[in-house]
Amino acid sequence: MSDVFLDTSAWLPALDPRDSNHTAAQSRYMEAARSRAVLVTTPFVVAETHAMVLRRRGPSAGQEFLRAALAGSHVRVVHATPELIASAVTDWIMHFADQRFSLCDAVSFEVMRHERIRRVLTRDRHFATAGFEILS
Repeated sequence: MSDVFLDTSAWLPALDPRDSNHTAAQSRYMEAARSRAVLVTTPFVVAETHAMVLRRRGPSAGQEFLRAALAGSHVRVVHATPELIASAVTDWIMHFADQRFSLCDAVSFEVMRHERIRRVLTRDRHFATAGFEILS
């Protein structure tokens, strides 16, 4: 299986048993991992997910998330260079001025484009608007 982008809106429910979407999200996450797909994400998504884990489950869960996310062999965090961020702003936020793409979304889209990733684990419809295939 080719690489799959991993967004907060799929990652967080996969990690949180109290989330109403936990079972489905965890199943899709595990299916991607079993298929040996590399789950690609950005530091923005890691930071966003970490902040949500902290709010929902506390500091120890936040620390465990970071250990697993940054050391796991099945997750690859792509560095967001200043050039990539500038392209994300220009090509996604400014070009799609009628959309409510966050900077995190735009950087995700730009990484996906740069890495030639078409599929994404997400519940965020902005990815479909940007032309990517949503798996969750």
